Amino acid sequence: MAEIKSMSEKVRLFGLLWLLGMPGVLALLVLPIPLEAPAPTAVLKGLILIQPTILLSVTVLLGVQLAHRVGLSAPVAEALVQGRSWRQAIAPQLLPGLMGGLVSGGALMAIAALAEPWVPPAYLAAEAPPALVRFLYGGITEEILIRWGLMTLLLWLGWRFGQGRQGTPAMGWVAVAIGLSALLFGLAHLPYAIALELPLTPLLVGYLLLQNGLFALVAGYLYWRQGLESAMVAHLVLHLLLSF
Repeated sequence: MAEIKSMSEKVRLFGLLWLLGMPGVLALLVLPIPLEAPAPTAVLKGLILIQPTILLSVTVLLGVQLAHRVGLSAPVAEALVQGRSWRQAIAPQLLPGLMGGLVSGGALMAIAALAEPWVPPAYLAAEAPPALVRFLYGGITEEILIRWGLMTLLLWLGWRFGQGRQGTPAMGWVAVAIGLSALLFGLAHLPYAIALELPLTPLLVGYLLLQNGLFALVAGYLYWRQGLESAMVAHLVLHLLLSF
């Protein structure tokens, strides 16, 4: 795999990944606006786009600048930027991504079934986000935000300050980056329970962290070993499986 080095390639990679993530951001517009909202719907929908657009821009930039320094990559996007075959780049990622999504989905379904008697009924009865949000934002944009941006930054920090930029990142720092990014991914789902006005009991918090953090560990591993697109495939397969 040829490393992205030139400024023009970095700019094109930034643009490609930013455009890949933006449909997920725009998909947030289909989320319902509360009837008691304090501002016109058009204004609120515009405001909804600001924060995720900024986050997307920052995380794409972080990944473009830091990923290759710590051995991480987005093989398909990089192949497109460099004029190489994207088919050859994605081929090794498909089976691991598919298996990661299927295994994660099966595990999450089993955990949900076992935890059902103890999870608040209001949470179980809550309507799932629209399919556009689950697949575009969840399956693609979240992977850019959490894996390409956050996990890359965490691994780079460990490598930079823990290893003094010597050699390749140690397994310990890889584990920390995967684990911490998974924890933060799980914590990011707590506001959903708060929006449902559910008490954040230790049981509910633990359930949400396990449900979301478990997949994030799998996605982090896939990103590290296979590439960003493999984590995206796993996330899309997960949402497809959980849709039935």
